[in-house]
Amino acid sequence: MECQDVRRQLAAGIRPAVRPPERAQLGFHIANCADCFALLEVFKVEEQRQLLTSLLAEPVVATPTPSQAHAKSSKRRWPLAVVAMLLVLGLGGGWWWWSTPEQVVGVQTELSPTPQPVVAGGLGEPNSLPMIQPSATLAATALPQATATIQASATPQPSSTPRPSATPRPLEQMTIAILGLDRRPGETEPARADALLILHLNPSSQSAALVSLPRDLWVALPPEYGFSVKLNAAYMYGEGDNNDAQAGAELARQTLSTTIGQPIDAVIVTTFEEMITMVDLIGGIEVDVAKEIYDSRYPTFDYGYMEVHFLPGVQHMDGATALIYSRTRHADNDFERGKRQQQVLLAIFARLQQLIQSNDNVATIELVSSLYNTLEYTSIDLPTILRLVLALQNFEPSTIQRESIDLNYGYETSTSDGAYIIQPDLPAIQARIAELFK
Repeated sequence: MECQDVRRQLAAGIRPAVRPPERAQLGFHIANCADCFALLEVFKVEEQRQLLTSLLAEPVVATPTPSQAHAKSSKRRWPLAVVAMLLVLGLGGGWWWWSTPEQVVGVQTELSPTPQPVVAGGLGEPNSLPMIQPSATLAATALPQATATIQASATPQPSSTPRPSATPRPLEQMTIAILGLDRRPGETEPARADALLILHLNPSSQSAALVSLPRDLWVALPPEYGFSVKLNAAYMYGEGDNNDAQAGAELARQTLSTTIGQPIDAVIVTTFEEMITMVDLIGGIEVDVAKEIYDSRYPTFDYGYMEVHFLPGVQHMDGATALIYSRTRHADNDFERGKRQQQVLLAIFARLQQLIQSNDNVATIELVSSLYNTLEYTSIDLPTILRLVLALQNFEPSTIQRESIDLNYGYETSTSDGAYIIQPDLPAIQARIAELFK
């Protein structure tokens, strides 16, 4: 990719990202070209200024307390880095929904190196139980600083960047599907969504519900497919060989909606690497481990195994450790793993609330933009998410109802070729979901 191609893309509003490959190539070029890096900085500063001006010109529902306001004014910017907008999006939307501008406007993040494979507990002898020692260190990543300047005449004017101009309207109900892909670093094959959660918001009652569904639930794909699959495979069939995350998310959304008997408004998709990055970039999370967990065959990124061990009690987890805690299941089962995934999501939200309440608006925009850009896919645009974040500060996460669809809602059996499945009791599932989503 040549400099003129890079500058043409930057002027058109395209920014570096991990996917698709063209955006990765853009990032590689910028990382090694001081002139193009400096040009990217010019665009980012102007876009951020315009977005902040537009956001602050509109009303914000939640009003910070005097102590929060004082804390905001005394803090400097949070460093630019790479959400889980996962729960920030949903829980913040419990207050107001802002209509969506036609084009996303926001600060894009620089490319960060691929996170290293998870190492926690390590390989050990069968009679040794190595302890996971979470690291609270935030691994900051950034592109090299520019060593050259750009002539003013060569800098495209970013004044054509559209600004958000939405007006607020009340949200009646909102349901979001949150999918965690079983995709290891470097893999490009169609992936299954082994983490399957549904977040429902009802602002009229200022309540929310979070539901986990098992990956082995046997469900029907839409009629044009004409067959049934395990629930975690719906995303894979939609994504196909073209790595089309949007198509995968849409087929998963349709399948989940039919299964739970409720409309689903939005989808968020993330991967192992992205989750590690998101947790690390908010400085880690606090998780209260309810019981001791020992797994002698935790699957590593290279398809090997390792031992992991968690003791009960509150623990600070970095991204790698939080991922292990979310994925391990050999000590119990997939239903308990779903509950741990809920716990990690709520811990992420609690940490984000702390950061947002202590940061100023510019720092919040930087943080949320960076987290947003790590996601594999989401059907919600960045300006909408930013407005939701500015209004979420007084939401109380302890009021969230939590449910796990387990063997109370179906029974274990197998397919004709011997694959393990859970045959769902759809009326029971749909009745319970309807009760939660009132």
